[in-house]
Order: sequence, then structure tokens, then C-alpha cells
Amino acid sequence: MIRTFIAVNLAASTVEEIAKVQAELREIKAGIRWVRAENMHLTLKFLGDIDRSRVVPILEVLHATLQAQPAFLVHAQGLGGFPNLTRPRVVWAGLTQATRDTLTAVSHTLETSLVPLDFPVEKRPFRPHVTLGRVRSRHGWSDVLPRVQQHGQTYFGESLIDQVTLYQSDLRPSGVVYTRLGSIPLQAL
Repeated sequence: MIRTFIAVNLAASTVEEIAKVQAELREIKAGIRWVRAENMHLTLKFLGDIDRSRVVPILEVLHATLQAQPAFLVHAQGLGGFPNLTRPRVVWAGLTQATRDTLTAVSHTLETSLVPLDFPVEKRPFRPHVTLGRVRSRHGWSDVLPRVQQHGQTYFGESLIDQVTLYQSDLRPSGVVYTRLGSIPLQAL
């Protein structure tokens, strides 16, 4: 069994800007496990543990579903937390409203297209974001919170999304490693 998810990647320049702000937050000693910059992405659908034999059928469905999808721009902006900033479990970088709408539409299309492969539609609303860190304890959060709020509207940059990728996720002692299992190109703008 392999752990899998479907995602899109931001431009290196956007990730770099997000990582600069994340570095500010890292300076504060807090109970947060930070995501490495090379692992920052926008998840469209988490598939969970699957048998490796399902990779090709998933990629075939993605290709059929996305072959007419035009590439699109996303704009990363602001920091926040899930479920909220009072008791966060995740610190994230967000997206502009127009970007969220586009990603929500793509995610919904993927959700629907994967039902025949026995992947149920996610019951929770889709909330596109880039995870910066996972809050492990409240230690130091009172020092991190003002910095997160300070960057509540910080603009990180624009990214052209021109492919959707199926990833494998492996948890190793050194951290999570993502392996690309296949990518589906979107139509050129």
C-alpha cells in the first residue's frame, strides 16, 4: 500500500516568498513541525492508502477529466490557521478569492471523476491552502500568533498551474518525502 494525494505546485519564486515568512516564524521556539519548502504544494484531493496497481487507473481518470482543463494562475496571499487561530492545528499560506474559486472547481471535478474508482467525495468543504506547519503543542503559540496576523494579507506571488500531479507520500525519520507518480498537463493558456 502507498499513501497518495493529488496536488498542484506553486512557482519556485512564490514558494521562496512563502518560505521567507515561514523562516521568520521558525525563529520563534514553538511546538510546530514546519514543512520543508520543497514539500509545499496545494492538495486537490487526498486519496489515502491505495494498492500500487491503482496508480494507472487513477492517472487515466485524471487524464480524461483534465484534458480540456486550461492552465490557470493562482495568487498566494496571507497566513492563517485551521481550524482557527485560537486553537490551530495547521499554519497555512492562503490564496486570493478568485484563486480559491478556480481550485475549488477543479477539485470538485476531480472528486466527481474519481467516484467510479471507489474514492468517496470528501464531505468537508474544500479549503485550498499551502501547509507551512503542523501545531504539535500550544508552546510558543502566543509568540507566533502576532507574526501570523501581521502577514494576514501578505502577497507571496503568482503561479501558473499547468499540470496536476499524483504523488506518493512516505514518512521517513528525516521527514516526509513526496514522489511523483505521474502528471497530467493542462491546456496551454
